[in-house]
Amino acid sequence: MSGITINRDVFRDKVMGCWLGKNAGGTLGEPLEGKFGNREMLHVDWYTELPEGGIPNDDLELQLIWLQLILSKGPGLSSADFVEAWNDCIAYNFDEYGLSKENMQKGLSAPVCGWNNNYFKDCMGSPIRSEIWACLAPGCPEVAARYAFLDAIVDHGGGESVYGEIFNAVLESAAFVQNDKWELLKLALSSIPADCLTYRCVKRSMDNYKAGMGYEDNRNDVMEAFYHPVAQYSPLNLGFQTIGWLYGEDFGDAICKAVNCGWDTDCTAATLGALLGILGGASSLPDQWIKPLGYEIATNMATGGIRNLTAPTDIRELTAAVCDEAERVVRYWGCDVTFSASDIMTAGVRLETPDTGWMKQYQPGGIRYDLGGLKETLIYEKHAAVCADRPSAVTLCLENPHPTAKNIRMQVSLPEGFGLACDVPDTLQIPAGGRRQVRMEIAAGGNAIAESNRGWILLTPEGEPAFPAVPLVLLGGSRWLVSGLFKGRTLDDNCGIAEDQIFTRCPEGFEEQWNPGNDLELGHKFTEKGVIFALHHIYTETEREAVLGVPNNGFMKLYVNGEMIHRTVKQVSLRPNLGNGGALGDLSNYKVTRLKRGWNQVLIKLEADVLPQEAHFTMGEMSTVCAKNHGMPLLHIRRSGFSWEGEDK
Repeated sequence: MSGITINRDVFRDKVMGCWLGKNAGGTLGEPLEGKFGNREMLHVDWYTELPEGGIPNDDLELQLIWLQLILSKGPGLSSADFVEAWNDCIAYNFDEYGLSKENMQKGLSAPVCGWNNNYFKDCMGSPIRSEIWACLAPGCPEVAARYAFLDAIVDHGGGESVYGEIFNAVLESAAFVQNDKWELLKLALSSIPADCLTYRCVKRSMDNYKAGMGYEDNRNDVMEAFYHPVAQYSPLNLGFQTIGWLYGEDFGDAICKAVNCGWDTDCTAATLGALLGILGGASSLPDQWIKPLGYEIATNMATGGIRNLTAPTDIRELTAAVCDEAERVVRYWGCDVTFSASDIMTAGVRLETPDTGWMKQYQPGGIRYDLGGLKETLIYEKHAAVCADRPSAVTLCLENPHPTAKNIRMQVSLPEGFGLACDVPDTLQIPAGGRRQVRMEIAAGGNAIAESNRGWILLTPEGEPAFPAVPLVLLGGSRWLVSGLFKGRTLDDNCGIAEDQIFTRCPEGFEEQWNPGNDLELGHKFTEKGVIFALHHIYTETEREAVLGVPNNGFMKLYVNGEMIHRTVKQVSLRPNLGNGGALGDLSNYKVTRLKRGWNQVLIKLEADVLPQEAHFTMGEMSTVCAKNHGMPLLHIRRSGFSWEGEDK
C-alpha cells in the first residue's frame, strides 16, 4: 500500500492516547511487579495504588530521553548516540541496565555492551521503549523497527528483547493506520525471526485463542511452555501482553487481564494500554481510568533514576512535540506518508511486510565502524574479556565499498604485558567491493590485566588521508582459587578449611581459575551435591561501600576479610544483578559491606542443592546519584592478583 494520508487531528488524538494509555497501564501494574514470576494468577480490576499523576516508571520516562535525543541529534540516530544518552541521562542500574552500563563505562560500545556478561539480555528493559518509535514513524513500521533495533541492542545485544522491541514498535506503528488486530499481529510477527522465542510465544497465545482456549487456560499453557522464573523475562511477557489484548473486552478489562497473567505486570499493561490508546485515540479512553492520573507524567528525576531531562513531561506538550517531530522523521526516511489538515485519513491499510533484512548482518558480538571509507567490524568471540589462562580471540572484518582496491598497512597496539598469540599480517589488500578478515588471538600475563584494557588497530591506507584507529577494548577477567568438591557436605559442615582466616598463600587443594564474567563457572565441578569454596581478592585504592552478591540456586556463605558478612536467607532462583533498591538483588544473597583500601579477601562457600549448580559473583557500588537504585557498577578496582604476590596492587 502506498500513499498513506494521516489527518493531523486524528494523529494527535492517537499520540495522546498512546501516552495516556501507557501511563494508566504502568500505574496499574507497577505495584504488583516482583522479582520472580508467580504461577498463581492475580485478580485486580482497578488501581491498587493511585498517587496523583501516576507512578513513575522507566517504561515511560526513558522514552522522554529518546525524544530529546532525536530532537538534538536529528532522525539519523546511531547506536553510539544511544550510548551517549545512557551515560548522560540514565542513572538506573538494575538488571540489564547496570550490567550494560558497566560495559559502557569500561569502554565497550553497542551492541557488545549489551551482549557481554549480561544475564538479563532477554528481559523487558527494551520492549517497554517501543512507543516513541511508533509515534515518530506512524504507518512506517520498517522505520520504527530500525529505531527499535538501534535502541535495544545497547542494553540487550544478542537477546530476545531486541525482537520484543521490534515486535512492539511494528505493531504500534501499524496501529496508526490499521485497526484489525489479526492483521497487526501478523505484520508484527513477520518482522522478527520465526525461530525466536518471542515469535513462538506470541504465536502460541494466538493459536490457543483461535482454538477456543479460555483466558486462564491460555495463560497457563503459555506460562508452562515458556516458563522462566525471572519476572522480567521478555518472551513470556510478550505472550501475556498479547493474551490481555485478545481476551480484553474493553480498555480496563484488557490491561487488567494482562496484569493478572503476572510476571512483569507494569510492562505488559503499559504497552497494551499504549496500543489501545493508539487504536482508539485519547477520545476513546474511559475517564475512570484516565482522569485520576491527569496529564503530568510522574518521573524519578527527584530520586535520580533519570537526570538531565529536558523533554516535556506534560502529556499535552509531549504530544505536540512528538507530532511535530514525526513529520520531520517521515520526510527524512522518505516514507510515502502525508500529514493533512483535511478530514481524509487513510484507514484499514494493509501494510507490506517490513523489510528487516538488514538484521541478517547483525552480530551481537561485533562493533561496527565506518572509518576512512572502509567499513570495519570488530567481532569478539564468546566474550569481550581477557583471562591469563587462555588467549582471547577477536576478528577484524574489513569491507571495501569502493570501485578500486585498497592497500592497507595494519598495526596492532596493545597495553603493556599484552601480546599477539598468533601471526597477523601487517599489510592487506582489500579488492574493490570485497572484504578481508583478520583473526587475532591476544594473550596477557595476569599481573598486566586491568579492569579495562585498551588498545588500537591502526589502519594506514596507501596514498590516502589517514583515518582514526579502530578501538580494541578487552575487559579484565577475574582470578579465583577454587577448592575441590566436598561431596555430601552442607553449608554448616566443617570441611577442614578455616573459613575465617586471612590466607597468605594458595590453600592446599585449591586450583586457579579465570572467569571472563560474573558467572563463577563452577557447575562442572559440582558432579553431585556438596560444597565448594571459591577464594578471590579485590584491590581498591579507596575505602568504599559496596554491594556484594552471590546469587545462586543453592546456598552460600560470604566472607570478606575473614568475617562472615552474609549467608543465603532462603533458596531462590538465579537473578544475578548488581543489587538494586532498598531490598537488594534477589532478596536472599546480597549484602552491603565496606571494602578497605588495598587488598580485600573474598571467600565464598557454596552448597549445591540442585543440579546443575549455578552461581554468580556480582559487585556494585552504593549510588550517590540514584537513591532508589543501589548497586551501580563498581569501578577502579583490580581482580587479577592476590595479596601475597608481593605487589601493592
